[in-house]
Amino acid sequence: MDKISILVVDDDATTIKILEETLNSFGYKCRTANNGFEALELIRNEIFSVAICDIRMPGMDGLEVMAAARKIAPDIPFIVITGFAEEYVYDQIIEAGAADFIQKPIKLGELRIKLNRVLDERLLLKKNRALLKKANSLNDRLTGLLNMARELSLELDFENLFPLIINKVTEAMGAERTSLYLIDWNRGEIWTKVAEQFKEIRLPIGQGISGRVAETGDTINVADAWNLPYFDKSFDQGSNFRTRAVLCMPISNRQGERIAVIQVINKIGELRFGKDDLQVLRALSGFVAIALENSFLIEELEASFEGAIGTLAATVDARHPLTAGHSERVTEYALAVAEEMNLDEDALKEIKYAGLLHDIGKIGIKDSVLLKSGPFTPEERSAMKEHTTKTLAILEKFHFSKKLSRVPIVATYHHEKVNGQGYPFGLTGNELPLASKILAVADVFDALTSRRDYPKYVENETMGFEPMPFQKVIGILKADRGSHFDPEVIDAFFRCMPKILRRYRGSHFPSEYVNGAIAVLKAEI
Repeated sequence: MDKISILVVDDDATTIKILEETLNSFGYKCRTANNGFEALELIRNEIFSVAICDIRMPGMDGLEVMAAARKIAPDIPFIVITGFAEEYVYDQIIEAGAADFIQKPIKLGELRIKLNRVLDERLLLKKNRALLKKANSLNDRLTGLLNMARELSLELDFENLFPLIINKVTEAMGAERTSLYLIDWNRGEIWTKVAEQFKEIRLPIGQGISGRVAETGDTINVADAWNLPYFDKSFDQGSNFRTRAVLCMPISNRQGERIAVIQVINKIGELRFGKDDLQVLRALSGFVAIALENSFLIEELEASFEGAIGTLAATVDARHPLTAGHSERVTEYALAVAEEMNLDEDALKEIKYAGLLHDIGKIGIKDSVLLKSGPFTPEERSAMKEHTTKTLAILEKFHFSKKLSRVPIVATYHHEKVNGQGYPFGLTGNELPLASKILAVADVFDALTSRRDYPKYVENETMGFEPMPFQKVIGILKADRGSHFDPEVIDAFFRCMPKILRRYRGSHFPSEYVNGAIAVLKAEI
């Protein structure tokens, strides 16, 4: 530890010599100046714990030296000495900013006591400032943690949550990099969807630092990961990165089951992660655990909901054997168009569920009408059209979330036309949701390109039962642009039609049909 350095300022050589020898005998390092100007130059270039300064000196007195020194080193305490006690009183000197006052001739015992007190006060002041700085830092971290907890609690989409956790933990921990590994106990693996700047990584449980933490539940905190025998250096060597300090801990759910591992790498500006970092990451892992659980729960609910919707759609299609898969295809076509039109995620979900459920009302149509082979009578066609209002009646009983509240009307309006000549309500383009306009195109396209057990109709022309020639399909869609179909929607449909055809090549569409269709598109669109 470096010796405490004390500056002695006096124009009297004898006093300087006595103080220098005394301070050296006390174990302190002593520097001397014969006047205020020399003292200020030393203060500019060196660090002193205390300055002992005579008050009466030529050119600049002790009080002036003290005032000027404070502008250079605000924290340096001054002990003022003087042989003119009748001219300078204690209160006057203390009020000027001195830490203490000693009269000449100097008594060594008094000097030792007052010097020790001033040094102790200075040390205490430094400690208090360090503690205040630490407290402010912890307060800032606490504020950051609370903000992070709020942000994580608001994000329920797993695709967005994963990178959000990575970014927030990296920032809060002052780390170069963060990895979040999920534990798949069934496969005996840990995996990360996002490890910053790198592709997906999968590891067996027990392998590497994160794998070991997943297996044991113990936290690992090391200054240099390369010193660990189970650390795989190949990742660093292949990515031009050097892993040094690592803090890795498990994340558990409310039942105490380990569900993930969080790992922060290389503390910026420090050799390793300290005790405070350990506490902060422990707090963060609690927030992350809650966020992950909420996200998993939402995913499970959505999966259950989608499963139920898919089952309903399949049930309707199953009543009509030749239209099996119709609802799924219409949904896929509609989503392709929506993506081509750059609709947001909420709009895509709305279209997805409305597409799967758009024909749910056919459950209420009698088999004698729904399964009829051959042309409908006017009464039967009227009964068949009722499936749209039946769809609305059924879907209005569903509990959709706020974001999906329009699904019933979007599904119901799929037979409406932008010119107001559709059904069931004869709405015009301005009255129709964009999602319904998209479904209308997708529904007609699938009807025209699929085999049916009743003949297709175009105006007053009766067509066959088989899929319509593609050139004829294109002609119908183009002819109905602006009357049946929204122009922007039909244009987007034509742009993404090659992708749609390729998506179902060899399944719904024979390869030769797809090849011919794409050739027609190139020629006519």
